[in-house]
Amino acid sequence: MKSTRRQQRRRLKTILVVASVAIVVLWRVVTMIHIASVLVESNVVVVDVQPIDKTSNSTLLIQPLAKGTLRRDWKSNPPVSEMAIKILKHQSNCELPVTTFHVDNTYGLGSHLTLWSQAMCNAMHAKARLRTHNPVWLWMDQTLCDSQQSERSPLLCYFPSAEFLCNDRTELLLEASNVTDPRETQNWCPYLRQDKPKQVKYEPKLADFRAASIEYLFRQVSPLVIEEAGRQSGLIFGMNGVPDDLITVHMRWGDKFWEMDLASVQEYVQGVSDIMQQQGRSNQTANIYLATEDPKAKEAFLEAAPKGWTVYVDRTIDELNDYRPAKGNRASHTTKNTKGRAGLVALGSLLVAMEANNYVLTTGSNWSRMMNFLRTNVIDPRCANCTRMVDLRPGIW
Repeated sequence: MKSTRRQQRRRLKTILVVASVAIVVLWRVVTMIHIASVLVESNVVVVDVQPIDKTSNSTLLIQPLAKGTLRRDWKSNPPVSEMAIKILKHQSNCELPVTTFHVDNTYGLGSHLTLWSQAMCNAMHAKARLRTHNPVWLWMDQTLCDSQQSERSPLLCYFPSAEFLCNDRTELLLEASNVTDPRETQNWCPYLRQDKPKQVKYEPKLADFRAASIEYLFRQVSPLVIEEAGRQSGLIFGMNGVPDDLITVHMRWGDKFWEMDLASVQEYVQGVSDIMQQQGRSNQTANIYLATEDPKAKEAFLEAAPKGWTVYVDRTIDELNDYRPAKGNRASHTTKNTKGRAGLVALGSLLVAMEANNYVLTTGSNWSRMMNFLRTNVIDPRCANCTRMVDLRPGIW
């Protein structure tokens, strides 16, 4: 009797195992059918990278490994604009004291770099060199970034020449004053302060300084970020590399509706068509890099893209999706869950986006605005103004 019961239990376990395997196989078949239907309907390139046992130097976030190359060189881009050169001279003046910008752990990476830009102007007005402080900065990869280096400035992990161009002693840093709060517009440096509080148009000086500060910041990008961008490029574009006619579309949806009127997916598609029309190209075919962290934006664009368009999708969606909040699109939630790895992935994605010569942006978004500054101040001076941009929601802060 006992042996019969044991046999029955074994048979039941066997049936359950077989059923589980069948369900998994069926799910994969259905998924592949769905992907195939998307390919047929939208002619969208889907990079299907199978999970592997190796990790990309992280014990937390498992990422597929690949090796790609970038067309643009981010190792060394000496500043060319007058203001960026002025910032470099200021930060290199070792006779000046140091002032500290205490960056917090709220808001997105684009917002933090915009605040850093404003803090730089405030520091220049105070005749002091800027240093950023937060050893556990939200957007710093806690696994790959050097902890001792981050004690001096967390930015050095991604931008090794942004700060500390002088051999400052530790006691000097402890005595450093705090820069005026860059969030408070009434405390902005006089150079950027607007003459009229209700002025409709922003002073050109604001845009010029923002662009120059980003130009200065990205004049030397760390090998860590460049390697990450190459990894993503290899996964997205494969052995063929980046298409020569690539158009980057930065689709900022998510929680941005609190700050600006979101552009519809039809406007993004029309923006691509406008660029191709300006260039005398047919819009029957196009190579698009869709830069977005929002799965809903991805779905909407793939559905709206005309047949014949090839859409290469930002890796941040697939690789960070499991770490996103259940509701909403709070980037800070994602980067906390990945111990800062999301910051490195975002910067890698940014460099991939800058592989294009043509852009559809909404500069009311910090991230789009940063793309535009890199386009105008870093890329154009080195390619005889080869880029162009359609701005669906102009703005600057």
